[in-house]
Amino acid sequence: MSVCVPGQASAARTSWPAGSLAGMLSEHSRSALLSLGTERVFNSGKVIIKEQDQSTHVILLCQAVVKITSSLENGRFALLGIKINGDVIGEMAALSGGPRCATVTTCGKAIVRIIPRAEFLDYLKRFPDAHFSLTCMVMHRLREGNQRRIDFTGYPSIVRLARILEELSHSYGHISGETLLLNVGLTQRDLGALVGTEEDTTRKELGKLKDQGVIRIGYRSITILDRSLLYKIAHEHD
Repeated sequence: MSVCVPGQASAARTSWPAGSLAGMLSEHSRSALLSLGTERVFNSGKVIIKEQDQSTHVILLCQAVVKITSSLENGRFALLGIKINGDVIGEMAALSGGPRCATVTTCGKAIVRIIPRAEFLDYLKRFPDAHFSLTCMVMHRLREGNQRRIDFTGYPSIVRLARILEELSHSYGHISGETLLLNVGLTQRDLGALVGTEEDTTRKELGKLKDQGVIRIGYRSITILDRSLLYKIAHEHD
């Protein structure tokens, strides 16, 4: 995993996930992004952005995995997504000036850069390609959210689970030979929140995928053994 150190800001594009902001930028723009703000280190389970908070800074994830949640009226929470190295979080409040719309919690030790709103907005003005890449990233998140809402109402839980695993593997998976490791620290409860099922249902559906030879389950990790079969399960109802 890449560490966000200003002296190493010219790291190759391939060291950042392709869908992250850092991964989408040119070397020049990325180097400038990695020099913004100040570095902070947080322990696992630390809330680094709180829903409805009035802060407006942006956080660049350097070596981190975080989960983004939103509280529901019944006292439970909805897991909106996860973000890792190269992603920025908190950009909506920085751009709009409104309150935070979600809570962000670290999953493991996190190295980040805290970027004041004015500094981040100035960066976007100086680097138009970064502004364009940020817009593309935000639009991608909106499309993901819309697709999940459609999936919740139109597909069985095992299909939704397969689609989430496929989506996560494309963005955050690590290829090892013929297999793909998804090691982002999500619990089965977290996966259930993404899929829209109870933890017990998620456990059963994971068991079905395991029995079919699609996945291998580890501690807060999943190895995808058969990507073609996962794709077939995820899209056979289309």
